[in-house]
Amino acid sequence: MSRRVHSSDLPRQGYVAVAMVMASILTAFDVRTASIGLADLRGAFGLSFDEGAWLSTFATAPQILVAPSIGWLIGVFGVKKVMIGPSILYSVISVAIPFAHGFEPIVALHALRAMVLGIFVGATLLVAFRNLDPRYWIFALSFYVLRIPFAQNLGLYAAGSYTQTIGWQWLYWQGAVVAPVIGILFWYGGKPMKVDRELLDRADWGGMALFGVALTTLYFALDQGNRLDWFRSGYVVSLLAATAFLFCVFLWHETRVKDPWAHISILRHRNIALGFAAIACFMIASLGSSLLEPNFLVSVARLRPEQIGDFTAPYAVLLLFAATGTAVALVRTLKQRWTLIIGFTCFAISAWLGTQLTSIWSLPEFRLIVILQTFGEEIVFLAAVATLFSNVNPARAISLVAYVQVMRLICSETVATSMTTWVRQREQLHSYLIGLHVTGTTPGWNSIIAQLGSGSAPATSQSEALKRGVAVLATIVQREANVQAYIDGFWITFMAAIVGLIVVSLMKPSPPHPLTTR
Repeated sequence: MSRRVHSSDLPRQGYVAVAMVMASILTAFDVRTASIGLADLRGAFGLSFDEGAWLSTFATAPQILVAPSIGWLIGVFGVKKVMIGPSILYSVISVAIPFAHGFEPIVALHALRAMVLGIFVGATLLVAFRNLDPRYWIFALSFYVLRIPFAQNLGLYAAGSYTQTIGWQWLYWQGAVVAPVIGILFWYGGKPMKVDRELLDRADWGGMALFGVALTTLYFALDQGNRLDWFRSGYVVSLLAATAFLFCVFLWHETRVKDPWAHISILRHRNIALGFAAIACFMIASLGSSLLEPNFLVSVARLRPEQIGDFTAPYAVLLLFAATGTAVALVRTLKQRWTLIIGFTCFAISAWLGTQLTSIWSLPEFRLIVILQTFGEEIVFLAAVATLFSNVNPARAISLVAYVQVMRLICSETVATSMTTWVRQREQLHSYLIGLHVTGTTPGWNSIIAQLGSGSAPATSQSEALKRGVAVLATIVQREANVQAYIDGFWITFMAAIVGLIVVSLMKPSPPHPLTTR
């Protein structure tokens, strides 16, 4: 993939680089703000809880339908033909959604918008490698990685502040403002390119269709699994069975087609397989900042999203750029394996700190955890993706990009829903165990309950005080059960970081590559 680009192409490269960064950040930021603002969207559109859950699924799942094949489409048609039209379409849909009425039209618009988002982020890596000088690849990749903590941190603040200030409509209109700029930058920066007829004639349409539909079906099952109680739901079981069938057909198809699009044999390379394993460990370990911390602050500390984001917003930009610069420097100097070791060590320390959680924790107590998590996210993901691309045959790069997109959506959704289910079930268990020690046989039970019920407003009677006291006690039990459940969640992220270190120890040194050499 390595090549040198003439200096006269530098302005064009700059346009492409900025467009690529904006597109990848827009996608992550858009998904994050919509997820955080879902309760406000349900109220604005007049949706029930179940309808809101389906809206969330349809607003994300179609990404995976198209994202794996976008790299191939760019290889055939070029970046201009693939990116400019969707940029305009995305802007139009984003403007229109707040004016839509009725559940079906709203869901349809969200699904179409999600497909366009899949085009944006699916194109990012291949656009960088095809349009930028190799010496700039590492920086393009670092900004691709930057979108993850950027969306997690500032997305919280934006989602909460929109609904409290300028209006929930800006959850959609923020993208409508940015998308046309992305299209213009691609127009000026993308190289003129004729259709690659040879690659088009060898198109594996069946493989792309089977792969996309199988993964989309799996995403629907994962996203609805926690709400429908997984294998107790016939719907979820049917979706999982359909996924298994489609994936088996895909594997059979790829062994028989003359020019397979994304043959799974690419995963047989030791460092590539271990690189994907490291990314899987990274996605579990990073749940500390993306899921456990914000959910704890909402459910236990009783903070609103913009209050959580307000902690990270003043420092987020400097912190993110410091983490990104550190990651690039480590990959260039220490190479991938030592960089991964440092990153997973950051994750392990932050997770161990999270296991010290108590019910009085609030924003200040999470400051060091957030810093370590941010550095860990930038360092590990950058080094892991650099490991993948430095070990792949350049002719198989399009296939590798497809599997990177699978990890981005399917693996992240799997670990997030699994952690959500784990925390919910552990809260139920801890609530039961704590309740075993809170009984009417406890010495001084009635006086303790009456004292809890008195609070700041004295009760008018003993029975009223006891009634209030029981309610207060139930709240305390639930709070402490939640604390214990989140501690269990942090232990899972700690173990993921340790497994990540073991995975890295099994890697071989990667060959020289433009991503890792000056």
